Amino acid sequence: MNIKRAVLIFIISTVLLTFCLAALFHFLEMDMLSPFLMLIPLITSVFIQKLLLKQYIFGSGGLGFQLGKKKFLLLAPLFSFLFIVIVYAVSFLLNPDLFSIEQAYIMIRDTVTYNENSSLFTNILLAALLQLLLAPLLNIFIFIGEELGWRGFLYPNLISIYGKKGLIFGGLIWGVWHAPMIYFYDLNFGENHHLGLIFMTIFCVLAGIILQYIYEKSNSIYSVALMHGMLNISGTFIFYFTVTKEHRYFIDGGTGIIGLLILLIIAYFCYQRFPVKQKNSLSKSKLNDFN
Repeated sequence: MNIKRAVLIFIISTVLLTFCLAALFHFLEMDMLSPFLMLIPLITSVFIQKLLLKQYIFGSGGLGFQLGKKKFLLLAPLFSFLFIVIVYAVSFLLNPDLFSIEQAYIMIRDTVTYNENSSLFTNILLAALLQLLLAPLLNIFIFIGEELGWRGFLYPNLISIYGKKGLIFGGLIWGVWHAPMIYFYDLNFGENHHLGLIFMTIFCVLAGIILQYIYEKSNSIYSVALMHGMLNISGTFIFYFTVTKEHRYFIDGGTGIIGLLILLIIAYFCYQRFPVKQKNSLSKSKLNDFN
C-alpha cells in the first residue's frame, strides 16, 4: 500500500476512534477509563503496519520494540524530570505564592505512604519515590500505547515522505489528537478549551521533536515511553502541591509559556541535528514506487 495512504488511514482512524471513545466515556460518566485512550495509537499502528503495509512489528524495521541503547532508559526519563523541576522552579521564582506548606500537607495526608509519626519532609520524599520511580514503570504499557503510534509509526513515515518537516506535521496531528481530552476532561487547561488546544498543539510540536530525536538516538520505544511517562507523572505530582487559585494555566507548568520557551530552545537544537533517513532503509527509487 502507498505510504501516504497508510498514514492518512492511521490519522483518520486514530482521531475518530479517540473522539468516539472519549465522548462515550464522558457521557457514560466513565472518565476513569480515559487513560486507555492512549492505547488507540498502538492498536491502529499495529493494524496498519502488519495488515496494510505488510511490514514487521518487531525487530529491525519494526515499531521500536527493542531496548536499543540502554543508557537512554535512564537518561530519557531523567530529562523529563529535570525539565519539570526547572519549569516549576522558574514559576516559583516568578510567583512564590504558587506553592504552600499547607497545600503539601493536605495532599501528602491522602497518599498511601503517609505516616503521621514521620515529618512532612519524610512523607513527601516517600510519596515522591513511589510516584516518580514506580509509577512510570507500572504504567509503561499505557505510555507505550501512545508512543508506538506517534514515535514508532507516524513520525518515521512522515519523515520518510516530507523530511524534517514531518516532525512539524507529526506534532500538529498529535496536538489535535488531544482535543477530546481537552474538551471532555479539561486536560491541563481547565475550562479554557479553545486556547488550551492551541497551547497543547504548540507543546506537542516542540515535545514531539525532542521525543523523536531521543527515539532515533535510543532506537527504542521503551526509552521514549518512560520519558513520556515521567513527564506526565512528575508534572502531575508537583502540581498537587500548588495552590490551585495561584496556578496560571498558560504560564506555569510544562504546557504553559515557561515550559514552551524552554522546550523551544531544546527542540531547535534537536531539529537542527535530527538525522533524516528513510524508514526501513528504503532507497529513493523504492520510495518513488510507493508514491
